[in-house]
Amino acid sequence: MKKTSDKVEEVRTILDTILGLSQTINDLVENDIDLFFEYPSADKGKKWQAKRLANKLLALATATISTTEKAQNQIELVAEKLIKDGE
Repeated sequence: MKKTSDKVEEVRTILDTILGLSQTINDLVENDIDLFFEYPSADKGKKWQAKRLANKLLALATATISTTEKAQNQIELVAEKLIKDGE
């Protein structure tokens, strides 16, 4: 069975990966948001859907980043307590 410190390190790694992926998604959408807002269509409904998709993607990426950062902070608190209490 893995030690608690090993499990904490695995969780840290996973959260770092999730954070990196979320930040990449956020950057990609932000950098190319004009593609969504200038969707090449005469159909106003499709243009509206493209804008809405862009806004949802940005909101999702931002929420994921925020949640991951909160989880990382919680992991750090737990790790500090475990170290202090002697695992």
